[in-house]
Amino acid sequence: MKVKVKISIDFNNDRKAKAIYSSLKPDNINLPKGLSIEMNVDKTLLMINFSSVSKLETLISTIDDLLTCCQASVNTLKEIEQIS
Repeated sequence: MKVKVKISIDFNNDRKAKAIYSSLKPDNINLPKGLSIEMNVDKTLLMINFSSVSKLETLISTIDDLLTCCQASVNTLKEIEQIS
């Protein structure tokens, strides 16, 4: 069974979308067998496409991990903006 998940996040700011993309990109290596992640940025929109032929639990935990990292990056950017 092949499962595909598409997530789009609108940051309302192209620099923020690119920064989050850059912070997440290094984590998308050495993925479990049968799992792939493609990400791109279109203006203010970060698009993440997951495709998996492995266990559904593996896909869910990978999505959860990536979204947790995304939230951490967003929080870090907010802190930096407050300091500036």
